[in-house]
Amino acid sequence: MSQNFKSAAILAMVCTAPATAWAASPPGVANFTGPLVTPAVNTMPAGMLNVEPYLIHTNTRGYYDNSGDRRESKPTVRQWQIALPVAYALTDTHTVQVILNAARTSLDGQHSDGLRMGDTTVRFQQRLRAPNADGTGLVLALAAAQRLPTGRYHQLDTNPLNGTGNGAMRTTLSLGGQQLYWLDDGHAIRWRSQIAWSPSPGRIRVRDSSVYGTDAGFRGHARLGQAWNATVAAEYVLNPRWVLVGEAIWNRASAVHVAGGDAGGSRIARRIAPSQEFSLAPAVEYNITPGTGLIAGVQFTVAGRNTADYVAPQVALNMVF
Repeated sequence: MSQNFKSAAILAMVCTAPATAWAASPPGVANFTGPLVTPAVNTMPAGMLNVEPYLIHTNTRGYYDNSGDRRESKPTVRQWQIALPVAYALTDTHTVQVILNAARTSLDGQHSDGLRMGDTTVRFQQRLRAPNADGTGLVLALAAAQRLPTGRYHQLDTNPLNGTGNGAMRTTLSLGGQQLYWLDDGHAIRWRSQIAWSPSPGRIRVRDSSVYGTDAGFRGHARLGQAWNATVAAEYVLNPRWVLVGEAIWNRASAVHVAGGDAGGSRIARRIAPSQEFSLAPAVEYNITPGTGLIAGVQFTVAGRNTADYVAPQVALNMVF
């Protein structure tokens, strides 16, 4: 059975298994690194630090048009990305996290000017409900994240591949939940999910060549709309070291409006259509120690509208100090 089919089976098991299938008490040990995309819900004990560097290689092989039909595009856009989430437990119920990232993009023999810094995210999370002493029980948390425009998004000169941000001070509010179950055969399943919403960040100043398709000499602005996100993941424990992961992700963004004037003084008004994306992210976890784990997998699109069609193999090392 392929890894994709294994992940789908795991996800279906979590959604459909009856309550009588779960054991009354945990018979073994379960270690997790967490899935690739859905963020942690439970908090660490106060004073602990979690660092999880990612290496991601994204291959954009086409796009989904406004009707949802997949279109191939040549040549392929390739991007190497390094992401560094760092989380610190302020208390037993409050965590602050900073996410840094940088990327190098290439297309048809051209590439960005080295490794370029992307946008930065600062995230604050409060746990609302703690797990039981044995780790089972529903865990709930609220989080607020602020995206900071540290990546280049306009004044790209003659190299549009240098664009690594969108210029928006975007706020995201999210609700997350997770729960661990023990099966009668000694294995464990943990599901995790998140729903998130971002209000419109308002107008963004745009000058010259930009990620919004403007050219040199442009003077104007872009207005981004609201955005939504939902994820669900399931982790199936084979033994204290090995875990199989299945994950599904949905993203939606409202239309973007670009307005201003070009170098010749002509007015420009452009609407970038709203986008929607569905992707899957199967993975395998290997827990080296209870505080150190490795996860490797691939996120890939399966449907969408006005969005890229991509495959993104990735690996991350999760470390708790």
